Amino acid sequence: MADEEDYEVEVNRDNVKRAERPKRLIDILHHDTNQSLTEEMVEHVQTVLDSMPVDHSYKDVATKLKLRLDSAHGGTWHVIVGKHFGANVTNDDDTLINMKIDGVYFLVMRSGPPERPLEGAEKESVARE
Repeated sequence: MADEEDYEVEVNRDNVKRAERPKRLIDILHHDTNQSLTEEMVEHVQTVLDSMPVDHSYKDVATKLKLRLDSAHGGTWHVIVGKHFGANVTNDDDTLINMKIDGVYFLVMRSGPPERPLEGAEKESVARE
């Protein structure tokens, strides 16, 4: 009898409805990333969108995505999110992607050295030698 109760509990856990990601219309407008990084970027954006509250702002999405990319890939990432904006940017090679997801544009790129020393830290290390 205990075996039957254990089985019922396991079946009930399997039947719990999990939240599914909504289908989104994704259009890659321009990129200089390889296919793997492009797919990873789309996944990062989708994960951030999945985690945002309904009343989120574009700034909140951009901030969360930037922090996620800084942590995952290092360097200095820049993220611009919105429905209307213009941009003229300089980026590191193979790091720019411009995409539209459900009518919202995402311009994502890395620009700047991957490991930038703190301002003045370089002068201190030279002075110590």
